[in-house]
Amino acid sequence: MNKISQFGTRYPFHPFPTGWFSVGFADDLAPGDVRPLRYFDQDMVLFRTESGKVVVTDAHCPHLGAHLGYESWVEGETIVCPFHQWRYGTNGKCVAIPFTKAIPPQAKVRVWPTVERGGMIFIWHDLNGVEPTFELPEYDESKRIPGAGFRKLHDDFGSAHPQDVFENGVDFAHFPGVHSTGRAVSDGAILTDGHRFYSPVRILPSDYAGPADTKEVGSTVETEVLGGGLSRVESRTPHAPGLTTIYYVSVTPVSADLSHYWVHQFFLRDDDCPMSEEAIEKFTQLAAQHGEVEQWSDGKIWPHKAYVDQPLLSAVDGPILKYREWYTQFHPAVA
Repeated sequence: MNKISQFGTRYPFHPFPTGWFSVGFADDLAPGDVRPLRYFDQDMVLFRTESGKVVVTDAHCPHLGAHLGYESWVEGETIVCPFHQWRYGTNGKCVAIPFTKAIPPQAKVRVWPTVERGGMIFIWHDLNGVEPTFELPEYDESKRIPGAGFRKLHDDFGSAHPQDVFENGVDFAHFPGVHSTGRAVSDGAILTDGHRFYSPVRILPSDYAGPADTKEVGSTVETEVLGGGLSRVESRTPHAPGLTTIYYVSVTPVSADLSHYWVHQFFLRDDDCPMSEEAIEKFTQLAAQHGEVEQWSDGKIWPHKAYVDQPLLSAVDGPILKYREWYTQFHPAVA
């Protein structure tokens, strides 16, 4: 179906694109916590300082190679190597060595650019070591409903490439068959702005037989892909007036053979939401249960599908080729 990939995968492009990628949920990392990580075929360590700053560094101490993600600990704004107690600050530089004031200038570990958005922790990845070319936007999510929604890490969706996963946002034809919805149609213009790709979709009721271009019927799904590793989705339905469902989805390659699929769902409530507290609680509980199950609707397909480089598209398919052309900017240049 496709020519053999030079990268030894089912995709014709490098398995590690450029962008911001999730490595954890913010609430799971308390001050003083340390976690070993492995992404992009590299060992890392994630920790939160006592003041609350999140830091991700390369894993191994340059002294004698101890892994900073195992048996290490946080002291103030530093992480302490478990082997010889060298201490590294949030900028990666060694700031203290027991019994000596002489610190080699090369004593440092690489620090990965790290931010927190939407209750998730993201690191910047660029195969060629380029610093972040864009920042993740900060959305007004202050009206979030406490305790509602779900969050989950899937490590059972195989090696799906981030580009392939985020293509769902413009794949109109998959909504009815995969997610048991009514027909999905465009709800406005596709907008591209550098690292941002915005696609509005309207989901019509399954029993609706009227014109497809209506703005008065159905639910809305607004998907924004931000760089090579993150998609943010806003959804509204007439069944829950005044509520917005938010999804953050990030696909982070562990290796060429495995990707981690991180998803966080929560809800925002408008100031003038007409729903009662009881109705809101019932809707958010059902939506969370449904949303968690629905991740598998796509997830069971990705491990087994082939990537069709030149797809045979029909009139009901969305702007898949436009999306793919936009995404090429996040494929690293390789020899």
